[in-house]
Amino acid sequence: MKREPFELSIVPGWIHAKEVRSQKSNAESAGTDAYWKVEIPCPQLTAEERTGICERLADHPDDLYALLKNQQPSWLEEEIPADDVPRLDQAKCSCGQNECRHIQMVLETVEHKLHSEPLLRLTLLGLAREQLLNFVFQEWAEEVPAVAESSDGEALSKLEEKGKSGPSSGEWLAEAAEQGKLHEPGSTYLDVKVHLNAIPDDELELDDWTELLPNVKAVQQVIRQITLEAAGKARESLGSIKDSDG
Repeated sequence: MKREPFELSIVPGWIHAKEVRSQKSNAESAGTDAYWKVEIPCPQLTAEERTGICERLADHPDDLYALLKNQQPSWLEEEIPADDVPRLDQAKCSCGQNECRHIQMVLETVEHKLHSEPLLRLTLLGLAREQLLNFVFQEWAEEVPAVAESSDGEALSKLEEKGKSGPSSGEWLAEAAEQGKLHEPGSTYLDVKVHLNAIPDDELELDDWTELLPNVKAVQQVIRQITLEAAGKARESLGSIKDSDG
């Protein structure tokens, strides 16, 4: 089947498509409807289902990051009911032809886009990207101590100190040496070269999230706190790995 160019719009509950309007000769368009439009409805997630997905993503930032990179978490497929698919029995095309193939052509394109853009699928099911991110960041903001909402410099410094909590690398090494867990590197040690440049917490540069999340109070402070706490957890994980290797 010859593919005709068309514009596609996916919004909560609906798939809209229409033929791209181009110049056609009188002979081509004579006696026919020159343009067609397709509308396909889709069921919506319930409020409970939307909240469940948002809460799980709030609890698993790595899954949220993957989703923003168009990588669908494996559990998300299970959270979406199997019957939440476009309702082809209610699909309509304005072409009026008995053997209309426009609906199938549009559906094939939609399936490809939904597979490559999981967030677009959530949008179709009633959970738009902005709504999801606002929920997640609001959840994270509520977990930040109330002192973070103050503009007082002392309050912010306390927040940053909280993110720096945990043993230093010197303390880790001292403890490892005391327990006899330090060892001489093997013969292949010098074959591996890794150059890491640590960035002091006070020099950490963050993207501006204010415009993306205008409804989240003190969003930059929240993002900074999350970043610092993530770094602290990474240091703790490193310590656990060293202990297990010992």
